[in-house]
Amino acid sequence: MKTSFHAGVSGLMAYQQAMDTIGNNIANVNTVGYKHQTTQFEDLLYVRMDTKSAPELLKGVGTKAAASQLHAGQGAFIPTGGNLDFAIQGDGFFMVDNEGQKEYTRSGAFAIGTRSKRAYLTTTDGAYVLDMRGRRIELKENKETGQYDLEGLEDQIGVYRFVNPHALSPASANRYLETEESGKAARDNKGVCDLAPGFLEQSGTDLSDEMAAMIRTQRAFQVSARVVTVSDQIEEIVNGLRR
Repeated sequence: MKTSFHAGVSGLMAYQQAMDTIGNNIANVNTVGYKHQTTQFEDLLYVRMDTKSAPELLKGVGTKAAASQLHAGQGAFIPTGGNLDFAIQGDGFFMVDNEGQKEYTRSGAFAIGTRSKRAYLTTTDGAYVLDMRGRRIELKENKETGQYDLEGLEDQIGVYRFVNPHALSPASANRYLETEESGKAARDNKGVCDLAPGFLEQSGTDLSDEMAAMIRTQRAFQVSARVVTVSDQIEEIVNGLRR
């Protein structure tokens, strides 16, 4: 009966993690530049393979949530008309400096931040947007109008690409960190990606797909809980027979 407990409890833990991922996707259905994730499952192996016996196979009992897969495909664009709004056509990312840490995002909802009487292009939470050389983008003020000069801003913003963007590690709702699997960020010098001024990229979450996934995961969670309950009941019966 021990194996049935392993199967049930491991299922509860794995499907709870999957529910957390789905809940995060749903919570960010309106987050600009958000990329949804799915949970990858693996079989748990408890019996070692006997290499001296050819028919002997690995036996698995239960499952585990091995990893969360990031889906970094391009989302739909929404027009905003904003002078500081940009969307990337292609698989590139904006690079931002968040307190010294390089992060990457598909969200082009930018703002103007000031520091030491200088103005820079930033994200809405104050991280600096970087150019193709990894430098902050300083904005000049027109003394006649008192407004910041945004002409040619599109050409100053850096766009970076990854060999495997699906392997990026989430740093926040819509910002990511490079990993060994994603590869190093490379400047899009060949112009594979284009910027669309006055547009923003919508969240990659499809609400109908997430609701369907939530129902499936809830059913699997209930089955795992039922396995634990039935196993416990059988243990009680066995212990009663011994008396």
